[in-house]
Amino acid sequence: MFPAIYGLRGWQRNIVAFLLGVSATFTLAPFYIFPLIIPAYAGLFLLVNNTSSRKRSFADGWWWGWGFYISGLYWFCIALLTDAEKFAWAIPFALFGLNAIIALYPAIACLIFFVLFRGRKTTGSNRLLPIIHCLGFSLVWLFVEYARGHLFSGFPWNLAGYAFGFIDVSLQSASIFGAYGLTLFAVLLGVSVAIIRTNRIFTGVVWGVFFLVLVYGYFRLENSQEGKDSGSVLRLVQADIKQHHKWNPDLQQQNLEEYIKLTQSVGIEKVTHVVWPETAVPYALRSDTPLTRYIGAALPSGISLVTGTLRMEGWKETAEYYNSVVMINNRGQIIGNYDKHALVPFGEFLPFRFLIPKSLKLPVGDKDFSTGEGAQTVNWAGIPPVSPLICYEGIFPEFAVNKSHRPDWLLNITNDAW
Repeated sequence: MFPAIYGLRGWQRNIVAFLLGVSATFTLAPFYIFPLIIPAYAGLFLLVNNTSSRKRSFADGWWWGWGFYISGLYWFCIALLTDAEKFAWAIPFALFGLNAIIALYPAIACLIFFVLFRGRKTTGSNRLLPIIHCLGFSLVWLFVEYARGHLFSGFPWNLAGYAFGFIDVSLQSASIFGAYGLTLFAVLLGVSVAIIRTNRIFTGVVWGVFFLVLVYGYFRLENSQEGKDSGSVLRLVQADIKQHHKWNPDLQQQNLEEYIKLTQSVGIEKVTHVVWPETAVPYALRSDTPLTRYIGAALPSGISLVTGTLRMEGWKETAEYYNSVVMINNRGQIIGNYDKHALVPFGEFLPFRFLIPKSLKLPVGDKDFSTGEGAQTVNWAGIPPVSPLICYEGIFPEFAVNKSHRPDWLLNITNDAW
């Protein structure tokens, strides 16, 4: 099937693999063009399953991955433009160089598949071999994607399973299989189409399961408790403060007052809790201080604030800093906190800092953030049990909840000012 694809050679084959990777990006947010899982994964499978060398299988996976990550991680460059004078020079290295490194993951997946299934004789009848190869390719892909999410601090961004976000109904099976289970299924759905001419029944069964997933999702939503009155009414506040203004000492008080002004706007009498984003309070908070009392005094009686902030323990040289979510009551007391534990490399901590001379000026400061205890379900006054997540933590499936104490809802606060 599709000899025009797997019969390609040289630069033409590289370009096709690259474009297939780009098409995989369009299966994800914000596009959610779900049918593109077919060319994205069936196309790559056909390339690798019909090559005769390890080198070529590795190259097919790498070109596919380079296209996928360049188109899906272009936002690296936007972050670097926040302070363009200092960091714009790094854009080509981030866009092409860093993504070339991350593209090694699909390249390794294709190489492993070739070695295990194409590089040696596989037992089974000729009719079963395509099915074995489809299943093998999907399982190897899952294994390598899981490694990507855990090695070197992990970066499970844009898993194939996120394509199921095109409709709420299709996402419900994540309650059973999780993000990695959906990743396996998304790849298998696409790859199964590659052998439809010789194995129609297998392809039909795989897509039939997809139909059952939709049915399950429909009935799960129909019978859910969504919309049940918990007695909590949230006001989400976003002040749209630019990143280069966020930490400007001359603007910090003005920024805080902008959040307070938005908090107190029309309708506050219907609210029980106000939520501000990550590091909305640009100071290190301690409970029952002039600052927290000032914030608390801005809250009407009976209303609490959930906000992102820096949190400090200790003093001066012994101080430890946390990127935190805290709840403040209208008396200015911090009545609950959650500390971020999945820190951003080179943003919130510097790997191998001990190897770098102290005389060298570093972009992340002289001290790393401290890590929190891990995924937590917190029971804060007046709201159902919640699992807080701060920005980067939201991409790690295993960090979403404490499995021994599952929450009723998730709260992800993020600083997307850049």
